[in-house]
Amino acid sequence: MSNKLTLILLASLLHTGILAQGIKGNIKDNEGNVLPFASIYVKQAGTGTSSNMEGDYELRLPRGNYEVTFQFMGFASQTHQIAVGSGFTTLNIVLKPQVYELPTFVVSGKAEDPSYTIMRKAIAKASYHLNQVDSFSAEVYMKGTGQLTQVPWFLRKTLEKEGVDTSRVFTSESVSEIRFKRPNAFSEKVISVRASGQDLDNANPNAYINSSFYFPKVVDAISPLHPRAFSYYKFEYQGSFKERGYEINKIKVTPRSKGDQVFEGEIYIREDFWNIHSLDLKTSLYGFEIRIQSIYAPVEEEVWMPVTQQLDFYGKIFGIGGKYTYLASLSNYAIVPNPDLDATVVLVDEKIQPAPEEIEAIKKKELDQGMKEVFEEEKEVSRKQFRKMMKEYEKQELEATKEPDVISSYSYKIDSTAAKRDSLYWERIRPVPLTSKELVSYQKDDSTYVAEKEKAEQDSAKVKNGERFELGNILVGGYYKLGKRLRFDFEGFLPHTNYNTVEGLNFTFTGNFHWRNDTTTRLRIYPFVRYGFSGKDLYTKVHTVFGVGEREQRSTFRLNGGRYIEQFNPGIVNPLINSWVTLVNKVNYMQLYEKDFAELSWARRFNYRHTVSAKVQWASRSDLVNTTDYSFVKDNERFFRPNKPVNEEVLIGSFNNARAMDFEVNYRVRPWLKFRKYNGRLIPLTQSAPEFRLSYKKGLDGILDSEVDYDQLELGLITRFNMGVRASVDLEVEAGKFLNNNSLEFMDFKHFRGNRMLFVPMDVTGGYRLLDYYRHSTREEYVSVLSHIRFRKLLFTHIPALRLTGVKENLFVNYLHTPSSDNYMEVGYTIDNLLRVLRVEFIQSFQGWKAREFGVRIGVSSLFQ
Repeated sequence: MSNKLTLILLASLLHTGILAQGIKGNIKDNEGNVLPFASIYVKQAGTGTSSNMEGDYELRLPRGNYEVTFQFMGFASQTHQIAVGSGFTTLNIVLKPQVYELPTFVVSGKAEDPSYTIMRKAIAKASYHLNQVDSFSAEVYMKGTGQLTQVPWFLRKTLEKEGVDTSRVFTSESVSEIRFKRPNAFSEKVISVRASGQDLDNANPNAYINSSFYFPKVVDAISPLHPRAFSYYKFEYQGSFKERGYEINKIKVTPRSKGDQVFEGEIYIREDFWNIHSLDLKTSLYGFEIRIQSIYAPVEEEVWMPVTQQLDFYGKIFGIGGKYTYLASLSNYAIVPNPDLDATVVLVDEKIQPAPEEIEAIKKKELDQGMKEVFEEEKEVSRKQFRKMMKEYEKQELEATKEPDVISSYSYKIDSTAAKRDSLYWERIRPVPLTSKELVSYQKDDSTYVAEKEKAEQDSAKVKNGERFELGNILVGGYYKLGKRLRFDFEGFLPHTNYNTVEGLNFTFTGNFHWRNDTTTRLRIYPFVRYGFSGKDLYTKVHTVFGVGEREQRSTFRLNGGRYIEQFNPGIVNPLINSWVTLVNKVNYMQLYEKDFAELSWARRFNYRHTVSAKVQWASRSDLVNTTDYSFVKDNERFFRPNKPVNEEVLIGSFNNARAMDFEVNYRVRPWLKFRKYNGRLIPLTQSAPEFRLSYKKGLDGILDSEVDYDQLELGLITRFNMGVRASVDLEVEAGKFLNNNSLEFMDFKHFRGNRMLFVPMDVTGGYRLLDYYRHSTREEYVSVLSHIRFRKLLFTHIPALRLTGVKENLFVNYLHTPSSDNYMEVGYTIDNLLRVLRVEFIQSFQGWKAREFGVRIGVSSLFQ
């Protein structure tokens, strides 16, 4: 037995010895400064790594001879022939600054900078490089390191008392296998993940590397290779250098207007092939600075792929500053080139050279012949024609797929053992050595992590199994499991405690019973019990929602009924804000009536593009009166208005047991909707297509004693579109008419989303800012237009320093036409994203084309839409 154990130990040691070989060392510049995140790439192995913050690197390799290239942005690369035997070969590298060759001619005032023809050709070939690879797989090591850089003095002491070390470095690591298949299928499997100072379950190490600068946009920022890049950027030729026998051009990228959604820095383009060699670009996102550095290498022949990427994210909010650095090292590439696209393209910039003869096949969209002439016969082709050919190539490829409207398909999985790897595993697999600070962080976490993880899992299991009732749940709510498939969520009384002049102080008990059989069948039941202490009435109702089918093809049935209290325009006035205004300002905006009702509705979604719905309702409506005039304001000259809406078309009188049976049908369509797919599930990109709506509502006289008789037809449009490079527009339009209005009560009128309070909806086209809630409600024809224009820069945001803080300036114009509105209009100016979370609006209203009222409103930043 002991001999067997000895043999096993010897075999393990021998195996470890075989693996523990490769190259390691340190990378510095010629002045002795360490070069963090330098790139190390081994061509024969198709793999590489990066140095850490202290310039150290380590790369395990099997025995053999290798050509190893060391690169760092702005420094001349070095290639070394290295023989790997047993153990590690130490190779310390000293890189020297890159020497650039400048053109011998002098650029005159009217002559074009050489960078422009380089960038025009690179832009023309962007889609070519996106399609150059038929499929690939790779392994990605991602490391994130974060640290607080600034903490206000008054918070520092508080954090220290709570045991928070503000100088601590937080580190996360992951190793993933990624795969890509043209035209748009991407999959990722996280095989190992580890973190200090944060939970592991939501780690997604490749979120920052799935995009490409060959795309027109990179995380909403305009790429320097965007088809309209010259509208956004100025370029400047900085010289060139030789590497691997190729000439590499350095181009300075300067935004014509600094701020969000544009980059600045340097991009390096390989001559003749016009692909990215490397880049060092930075941008900002809502005031946070982002810097991206990426180095590409020839993975196979003329296929260049990124091998290292670094992303720095830093900024501050409310005086707290931090920086997080992500390092991605891609290795073990396996490439299948696209056989349709040859590496040789004779591309001509027709702006500085005589335009070549047009290729008729491309002009006629005869794709196969056109590609044959460009790639096989190597005919000269203009930039314009080449881009046209590649656009047609992408179009035909997408149309040939099973789902041509799916622009990307992404699969993401985490291995069940990903978070269970021990430190020995990471010592073996980690391609980038940890720094001394990162080691300290891990050592601290390793001593407490297991206990904290076990506690978190216990807490998670507790939540999954429901909670035991506690006295505090009456106020704040709780979650209770009533069976294998049934649970009850109670929201608590605190969120539903309000005040109004009809009921006085009122409480609502509500929650939802949720039953789910599988992914296609679910039932929700919402009970409501409401009591007002001044009105002394108890109201109850039940909402029932039953859904059948998958998300994109789901049918939903709703059955609602009871005796309850309702606003004339349901949901128009927020109960909580109205409670505050009523008590503090002695103004009550909420107009209520009583309703006994039963309602049945059905809706069917067809692949997210089409939605058909129908609803029938019977109701008996009665008016209500104020029962209290209590407020915090002791002013005898101020009175509450009666609980009757004020309207220009009719005088609202009493109505008791006013019965109504009405029927409504709706059709919504997004004809050009595009999708993303995530783990097999379609996700509609609602902003990719406008939504059109057609609605018809009928009051059915004489059925179940119904006393209403009307027909209402309405058209609607919701869309967003760009106005060139400077602005985007959100637009919401409604237009309709009562074809007959023989008999209807005020709650059957068409109402609009008015507002008389300080706060406005989160949605920028969510309603009017100064319009009275009911004054212009109508039973005739109407047109409502809500528009919001987002500017990249307008007035004060012309100042780069302000624009870089993330502050935005927007405008909006709202218009309402009814027989009584006299062309009501609002023009507003918005300062958006203040302190990252707020927007302040300044509004002037007009009526009869004359100034009517000026107001200020506060809302949540449009970022949070």
